[in-house]
Amino acid sequence: MQQRFDSAWARLTSSRPDGRVLLAVSGGVDSMTLASMAVSSPLRPSVAVGHVNFHLRGADSDTDAAFVEDWCRQGGLRFFRYDCDAAAYAAEHGVSLEMAARELRYDWFSAICRDEGFSFLAVAHNLDDSAETLLLHLARGTGMRGLSGIREDVPLAGAPGVRIIRPLLGFSREEIEAYARETGLQFRTDATNADMSFARNRIRHEVIPSLKQINPSLLRTLESEMRHFSAEGQMLEGLYEAGRAGLCTERDGILCIDIPALLRHGQVSWWLYRLLEGFGFNASQLEQIEISLTGPAGREFLSPTHRLVKDRTELRVYPLGSPSVDPASRLDVRVFALTPGFDPRQKPESVLFVDADLVRLPLSARAPREGDRFRPFGMHSGSQLVSDFLTGLKLDREQKRRETVVTTTDKNGDERIVAIAGRRIDDRFKITAATRSVAAIALNSNG
Repeated sequence: MQQRFDSAWARLTSSRPDGRVLLAVSGGVDSMTLASMAVSSPLRPSVAVGHVNFHLRGADSDTDAAFVEDWCRQGGLRFFRYDCDAAAYAAEHGVSLEMAARELRYDWFSAICRDEGFSFLAVAHNLDDSAETLLLHLARGTGMRGLSGIREDVPLAGAPGVRIIRPLLGFSREEIEAYARETGLQFRTDATNADMSFARNRIRHEVIPSLKQINPSLLRTLESEMRHFSAEGQMLEGLYEAGRAGLCTERDGILCIDIPALLRHGQVSWWLYRLLEGFGFNASQLEQIEISLTGPAGREFLSPTHRLVKDRTELRVYPLGSPSVDPASRLDVRVFALTPGFDPRQKPESVLFVDADLVRLPLSARAPREGDRFRPFGMHSGSQLVSDFLTGLKLDREQKRRETVVTTTDKNGDERIVAIAGRRIDDRFKITAATRSVAAIALNSNG
């Protein structure tokens, strides 16, 4: 077993054979086996130990930390410890305890690796863990990447150049426990591993034993299948990266998917799944979005975090909530004297000119409101709803909401719309033969 471990270790650290490795050690049998085999290896890697105390099990959590620290002291290993309140973090951020522990653990590991110059973070996931992850993904719904189980070597987020490695991923839990018995390795037992309220524990203690009755070699079979899924997933990832640029663009943080290009491409369901994953749309919504592609414009779909609008030729995906930029901060107004030969038509498309003597400075800016009316330039009498004007520009509902209405106040203090920034001025504020000074209205780079 040591030889197999050494082979995996050498392969996983081959990019930096002399790089320092931080071992993530909880005190359980898996992580203690990882630590024991690392320090016993004839490769003589430079290792230290990191332990996170989540304070979830009272005195037992403190005892685990003391156990790992004492083991490191006896072996002359450098020891790093992080104490945190995972339950409080979960409540504050509205996440599960499992997710809270994961975020706290990896954020801290990233910081230690950056600050102390480690090249690798070694964690003790094993073959059983990978099989459990595969089955959990299948139970909850997953794509090709979710069928690959746990990856053996990945970047550590937040620590550039540092890799997470899993030298025990090819070992079953049965093999690890046998190693601990044969070597007399001491370890701690976490009672929560038997808590059946956790989905992973139900997979571990109920589902996998049942499947092993059908296939006693279940773990090795799944290991082989996950390798195949991983290889196929890499091929599909290459296909996705090559095709994505021709299907969508990102404008001002908004994902825009070209509907005609998508329909020509084929395999629409798969492309929609890949393009929209991460935006929170469920499987039923994805089916309805696909159906809507050949239907009329205007349909909207809401996820917990985003709004998708079906336009005539595009799907547009907007983050929920008001635009993060205050409309007033987008406005750039410059006043100058009118000079002979000035022609308001000779201007950048996004700049609007109005008679500065007809407005009260400074101008104000806001989002459109229901019932807003103005007289678009060229309309010599009456008025038009701003919403109708924007509809005429083929804007969807979300685009309308993000427009900027420029206003002034009259002598009575009543608000009057001067312009829709970047679109059209109100005809009553236009440049005429009587104009002496001009206000140039533009959307600045914050827009």
